[in-house]
Amino acid sequence: SDLASCTKLKLAVMSPLTGPAAFLGQEQLSWVQFAVAKYNKQYGTSFSVVQADTQLSAALARTVARRLVSDKRVIGVVGGATSQSVISSGKLFATANLVSVSGSATRVSLTDGSYPTFFRVVPHDGVQAPSIVNFVTGKLKAKKVTVIDSQDDYSVPLADAIEKGLKAKGVEVDRQSVSASETDFSTIATNVDNDTRVVVFATQTPSAAQTLSQQLLEQGKKAVVFGTDGAYSPTIYKPKHGYVSVFAKDLRFDPAAKAIVAEYRRFSKGKAFGSFGPPSYMAAWVIMEAARKACADDKISRAEVVANVRKTNVPSILGGRIRFTPKGDVIGAKFFIYEVTNGQYKNVG
Repeated sequence: SDLASCTKLKLAVMSPLTGPAAFLGQEQLSWVQFAVAKYNKQYGTSFSVVQADTQLSAALARTVARRLVSDKRVIGVVGGATSQSVISSGKLFATANLVSVSGSATRVSLTDGSYPTFFRVVPHDGVQAPSIVNFVTGKLKAKKVTVIDSQDDYSVPLADAIEKGLKAKGVEVDRQSVSASETDFSTIATNVDNDTRVVVFATQTPSAAQTLSQQLLEQGKKAVVFGTDGAYSPTIYKPKHGYVSVFAKDLRFDPAAKAIVAEYRRFSKGKAFGSFGPPSYMAAWVIMEAARKACADDKISRAEVVANVRKTNVPSILGGRIRFTPKGDVIGAKFFIYEVTNGQYKNVG
């Protein structure tokens, strides 16, 4: 169904804007608002932003998705932010030919064809495990590694894949498991061998990685903690020495991104941010480019926007260009590895 004209088009941000993960959703919303303001200024367009709060609830994500589908001026959705919300909304969006582009949903199976109008600008978890394995065996030359999971849907498959990858490269692996709510890791630290150099911790809690790091140090162990992307937080995870991986470059530590960071700080009046906002900025940019091209004849349909997103080839503020595979995964994206020394982050891989 063609819209009568190309005026007053809307972009929805489908994220947890309130609730336990509001920090993540608010950062994404702010960067999308920044992208829209910048794009409108550059191209004389009049896109606006609609907030679609999922609060980390799958049921709410479905309700919100229905509302977005029925608003004919919504031509694209930035999100869902979480894999769970994509699973809840993906089929509804596909039926309505509504494109959704996520900056943070990393579950591997989201691009298996079940949600044909779903795309993502960040790599999936199938890319993270090999990145960590290659770094730990190649750069750190570790022969003996402890791998810890935190008994949840995020960490167990990731820790399994890391353990399998390390063993395939001849590394001796000691596998440990702790509850996601655990706050004392002294027993785990005691169990780490004196000749173990690396402890890979698949956790969604940066403070857990920080505590483990501290307790290893207190017990005189030589091992450093390597946190997965759930541990990425320069304000919370700041060991004396350690590593952490994340799905997008942190622009604050990237000299090439100085101008865009300064511009965002002015726009947001100094809001704090990490690795969640900039990918959503790019997701919004991709949708607006697709819509602007569709509007060359002053008419637009959602199907046209989907078709144009498929052909995306735009420079990215995260480096390189954004292009998609036929399945909707971003081409050539990688996880980034940061070395942390006395709390200072440095990109090393």
